[in-house]
Amino acid sequence: MSKKYYRFFWGFLKKQENWLNEMSDKGCRLVRTGRAWYEFEDCEPGKYRYAVEFVGEKSRQKSEEYASFLEDYGYRVLFKNLNLDYSVGKAVLRPWAEKGGKIATTGGAYNKELLLVEKENDGKPFELHTTDEDIREYKKTVRKPWIFSIITILAAVFLSLGSVSLTNALGFGSSRSGTRIGYVGSEGYRNWSGRYRSLDGTMKKRIHPETDVLHIEVRTDEGIISMEIQDADGNVIFDEYDIGTASFDVAVSGKVVVKITAEHHKGSFSIE
Repeated sequence: MSKKYYRFFWGFLKKQENWLNEMSDKGCRLVRTGRAWYEFEDCEPGKYRYAVEFVGEKSRQKSEEYASFLEDYGYRVLFKNLNLDYSVGKAVLRPWAEKGGKIATTGGAYNKELLLVEKENDGKPFELHTTDEDIREYKKTVRKPWIFSIITILAAVFLSLGSVSLTNALGFGSSRSGTRIGYVGSEGYRNWSGRYRSLDGTMKKRIHPETDVLHIEVRTDEGIISMEIQDADGNVIFDEYDIGTASFDVAVSGKVVVKITAEHHKGSFSIE
């Protein structure tokens, strides 16, 4: 009688290994795997021991050669995926892998990053790496993709933050906190506008007017909207609280910073 269990362990190899051994202790032998499932058949409790081996740095040929090497020792080997990608025709770059394994493709080494290795329980610890040097090298191999992933994520975050800072410095960006519902807006170098069902919170943007007059239009259907404008020296040149439906012309001399504060405001604004 076979039983199928749905589990996924991401990169937690030891957790997956412990679970397979716990299943064996309950009288379940692994017979097949899928991307997110394991199928077991009944066996004598504790009859088998399992080890999970990472081979994601290897090419398909090297992985299969290593699996054959383990099978020659009497072990049973199943390939397993490290991710949940179901795409077809995918190619993945692995800068951390060894030569021949730097590009993994569907049908190749992709989704075959792990070996689930089984042996009959002889009462001895099941260890595929026994010498100190072998253990150190294997740990380095397992750490490489994690380190690369962390560096990639941090780089993306820093680049994103740098991009936001740059656009704000050039006057293309805006900062905001609060809630916007049904918001449709335009944020240009020389203008800023928005219409919405509800605006709540604070927004700020740098604008470079084309002339020496900044034209402002506000429509208020409900709620409160206030606006403050500062010149390049930080002087407040416009400050209006609880603006109804109105329009204003503000004299300016160069770039300005516009701050909008809203409390459940429904309507629109236009600054150009």
